[in-house]
Amino acid sequence: MGRLLFGLLAAFLIGHVGEVSAADTAQSIEAHQQASFRAMERNDFVSAEAEAQRALETAERVLGPEHSRTVESLSLLAIVYRGKGRNEEAKPFAERALAISEKTIGPEHLETAALMSIMASIYLNTGDVAKAESLLRRSVSIKEKGFGPNHPFAAISSSTLADLLTAKGEYVEAERLNKRALVAVEKAWPADDPSIPVGLRANIPIIMEGLAQVHLGQLRLEEAEKLVARAFSLRMSIVGADHVSMVGNRKILGDIYLAWGRNAEAENSYREALRIMEKAIGSENEVVSNLLSAIADSCEMQGKYDVAAQIYTRCVAIDEKIFPLGHPVRTEHSKRYANILKVTGRAKEADQVQQRSQGK
Repeated sequence: MGRLLFGLLAAFLIGHVGEVSAADTAQSIEAHQQASFRAMERNDFVSAEAEAQRALETAERVLGPEHSRTVESLSLLAIVYRGKGRNEEAKPFAERALAISEKTIGPEHLETAALMSIMASIYLNTGDVAKAESLLRRSVSIKEKGFGPNHPFAAISSSTLADLLTAKGEYVEAERLNKRALVAVEKAWPADDPSIPVGLRANIPIIMEGLAQVHLGQLRLEEAEKLVARAFSLRMSIVGADHVSMVGNRKILGDIYLAWGRNAEAENSYREALRIMEKAIGSENEVVSNLLSAIADSCEMQGKYDVAAQIYTRCVAIDEKIFPLGHPVRTEHSKRYANILKVTGRAKEADQVQQRSQGK
């Protein structure tokens, strides 16, 4: 949730606003798309999903399964689902949109490159780093050729690639890409200019948070904490304190506190992220599961083993609803839960947790 997801879509759709195709139908579809977009901005993902579904249904029925409006609507729905922490549901919509775009307008088209970035961000969030990296490098290459390396649309893809490199521990290149992207985006879409769409301005704190994660990986903790604070202030001015995009900011801050050894502060930051996520989206999603795991781990580091076990009970229950057997997240959370149970002398329960995670 570190990225304000509809920022990607804003960059994709901005060139299409006002496009006329089968005029009345196109206007109806665009109205639903924009309604979905605005709903995400105000944190209403239920309405966002409904409007995106209406846009897709109309586009497919009237304009056909391979029309550009259908592609846009598929992409929008993928981003809505990812914003709700439901990445596995987002994946087929994004994959279909990209496949259609590669077929109809070509694999080197700028709009196809935008879809590559969206698809890659979903792959990255589900742990498929190899697929994400391949798509991101292609996307960056196409955008840099089409727009130039310092264009903000190219910068968005570069900063997403930087996130991936950070996850791989390639901090020098990740820092270079993030710094270049931040300069381009701040120049093009100033955060204090209300005439610029929210989704575009919000890329500034997104990139700051990405750079903070680089510094965290390098253990440059003071720099990381200052960047997260700056990003928080900007997000406050753009979307408000309880917007779902704040979840990533609070999660990164918790990670920084954990690296400092300030475990109680880390727990509080993770709990704030959880509060925002549950209020905005609900409880049964991947983001909540991962936040619960982070809270439990911070409690364990404080010696609060019973609290940690209680939280992992809820975490694993969510995992069993949203992940199939063998999913790496479900497996890892069950393993951690079992370890805490063993520490508290509940070896039999620990064995039961491990057996259940293996489908026994």
